[in-house]
Amino acid sequence: MMGKAWLPWLVVIGAVGVLATRSMGAADSPPCAERRPLNHHLMQAIAHLDPGSRSPEYRESLAYLKLHARDAVTELSGLVLREPGSFRKWQVTYLIGEFGDESAIDLLRIFMQQPTPRARPARAGSHATDIPYSEEMTSRFQAVSSTARIASHRPELRDQVVETLIATALDIPLLEDSAMFELKALLGDEFQSLRGYFGPEDARHFEPFMPPPQWHGLLARRMEKHRREEQAFREKRETLCRAK
Repeated sequence: MMGKAWLPWLVVIGAVGVLATRSMGAADSPPCAERRPLNHHLMQAIAHLDPGSRSPEYRESLAYLKLHARDAVTELSGLVLREPGSFRKWQVTYLIGEFGDESAIDLLRIFMQQPTPRARPARAGSHATDIPYSEEMTSRFQAVSSTARIASHRPELRDQVVETLIATALDIPLLEDSAMFELKALLGDEFQSLRGYFGPEDARHFEPFMPPPQWHGLLARRMEKHRREEQAFREKRETLCRAK
């Protein structure tokens, strides 16, 4: 009799447990695309990042993100600023450069100015790579490129991009070469006008690249080999054309 008396209570307790488990699962699951189109397009753009503009899904999501750039940057800022180095962090840093606006430039600047992490010391005799550290640094180099790329699809932000890249080159030695490279590509001949911002120790960036003397012979041999291969290919193609 006592067992039968407890039976209804056991059923109730079991039902409450099932409902609690379901509610926890619903809380952990990502919001559906209908309720959060921004999340849908962020996930879809990342999923099709490899084919890029060749993918209609990527083009669709990128167009949406450009129209809602500030909201998208806000959504991704926590991951960029707080998540440790990872492939996903690099993907997001790359994507921000594809749709970003002035808020994206600010976010990337804050990210680049964060203290540089230190690689974990390897054990004696170990050649293991600190993967999280490598991925974190890759994301930071990508942040420089993404900042520059924003100027290509939002020309009105070119001055802000240039200002950010100059500050990066001056303040973050580890990213100096990357920032100067992007400034050269972005400004072309105007790049020489930036000499006044930099000291004599940075003069190498403003001088034409000259290979060291020990490279001259190697480069000449490589060029001669390339010319011979190109000539042979051209003659072969002409023979095939005549045969047709």
